Amino acid sequence: MLDLAILFWFYKEPEISKNHLEILKKNNPNSKIFGLYGGNQNDIGQFRSLNSLLDDLYISPFTDPDWKWMHGDLVLLDWYERRGINFSWESIVITQWDMLIFDSLDNQFSGLKKDEIFLSGFRNLDKTLENHWSWTRENSPHRKDYLAFLQYVKTNYGYSKSTPPCCLFILEVFPRKFFDIYKKVQDKEIGFLEYKIPIYAEIFGIPIYKRDLSVCWTEDHTKFALNARTIGITEKFIREQLAQAQGWRIFHPYFEVWS
Repeated sequence: MLDLAILFWFYKEPEISKNHLEILKKNNPNSKIFGLYGGNQNDIGQFRSLNSLLDDLYISPFTDPDWKWMHGDLVLLDWYERRGINFSWESIVITQWDMLIFDSLDNQFSGLKKDEIFLSGFRNLDKTLENHWSWTRENSPHRKDYLAFLQYVKTNYGYSKSTPPCCLFILEVFPRKFFDIYKKVQDKEIGFLEYKIPIYAEIFGIPIYKRDLSVCWTEDHTKFALNARTIGITEKFIREQLAQAQGWRIFHPYFEVWS
């Protein structure tokens, strides 16, 4: 069986974070759960109750909230280089404080092979999406970053795919191999992680593990279990899914204590 560890990434709402971590641990009793604190370092004391639930806690050194939001991949890479590399695991599931997980992640990612990567909402960045998505569309302030990234990977890696991949960075599984290659990239701040990581995965030759986890790419989020917005999943939807034998078991975001 693949040695699958968990990284619990949190930075706000101590009570909710603890509640969601307890549920995660209850459903994954045999998994190593490492903590990544990405909030204000002066507030870490508010989260002391999480310590007993974690196998390790790393406090991210970065302080700019906007930078951390834009470059969450580099926050994760820093964790790997400074802490995660020292632990025994083959792949790691990146979970978040505002996520509810009601199943073992070994079960949710059954069939995942060593060195495969999972990226929620993985899809082709076709022209329709490119013209709509805020990170790529014309007249968006972010488009220049997208074009600069495409030029960078073309110049440095010969990558010029007309329809590149993208994802929604909600739930991910990274193999150790990805971090080991990614740390060698020179200009890692070019681009945004939701197209940057899928494209680098292709460049690095990292196979994609595909699984439907009900990720919302549309305006109507009410029918999906995972969305990348600040629109919370309702308790009613979650309980309806849990009552179904084949219902969804991972939900994001949920901004309340679950009882």
